[in-house]
Amino acid sequence: MSTLMALGIVVLALIGLGIAAMFLHMVVWLLGAILGLLIYFIPSIIAAARHHEHFLWVLILNIVLGWSGIAWIILMVWAILGERREPPLRKLSADAFNHSAR
Repeated sequence: MSTLMALGIVVLALIGLGIAAMFLHMVVWLLGAILGLLIYFIPSIIAAARHHEHFLWVLILNIVLGWSGIAWIILMVWAILGERREPPLRKLSADAFNHSAR
């Protein structure tokens, strides 16, 4: 009886270790996928942060052609060197200030 109980405990422990290993494996894959997407969309993130004049085009081309290394590099350069536009809120507050000063 005690041998059967010990064998059951060992089996349950191995099942528990297998479940823990699968969970850890899934977490690592999920973090890798998130990191991969973050790297994939770096040109779009930079364009958004810089208030790029053609942010929408950078995003669309990043989605469609970002998988090719050459297009990704070109989009990165375009996002960094492209023209900036003033953020809408800053522009509105500056216009309001100019009108109240008159």
